[in-house]
Amino acid sequence: MAKDTNTPPDAAPTGKGRPTPKRKDREAAQRRPLVATGKDAAQRRREERRAQLAKEQQALQTGDERHMPRQHAGAPRRFARDFVDSRTTFSEFLLPAAVISMIALVFLDRYPEIVTAVGTALLLLMAAWVIESFFLLRKMRKQAEAKFGLSEIPRMYAIYGVTRMMQMRRLRLPKPQVKRGEYPA
Repeated sequence: MAKDTNTPPDAAPTGKGRPTPKRKDREAAQRRPLVATGKDAAQRRREERRAQLAKEQQALQTGDERHMPRQHAGAPRRFARDFVDSRTTFSEFLLPAAVISMIALVFLDRYPEIVTAVGTALLLLMAAWVIESFFLLRKMRKQAEAKFGLSEIPRMYAIYGVTRMMQMRRLRLPKPQVKRGEYPA
């Protein structure tokens, strides 16, 4: 092999012409977020969430089980809704009575007889709610156990029924799918 005569013997090979980047700088340049960031991605997520909420709201109005929020979906919860919606209860009138009694207590505080009567009426309505809840839930559990079996009834079944029972019928969501007197099978 012939030795290159053009290079001087004491000249060292020159490097790449720039310093080697530090490892920290290389890793920082390669790092990318796992989720897309930026205004466009945030706007897209907001629009997707808005569309999902619109679907859920429509499902609450129509009773469509496919798009209903998870806390309302399922056959046992539908049974609880239908069971409560098929009855007229004292509990529906508990919230309006409480609001009216608060207003009466604020404006009629000079008349102790009226204050006593309003307070007593509200306590009687609350007692009726407790008694009615006990009997309604007992009957609902028996029918649900016969229909679904013990393993399929959710843990919060009783609370779901009682809270639905306390809401005024027009304000309930999901909207009632049965008329009063149409008891579920």
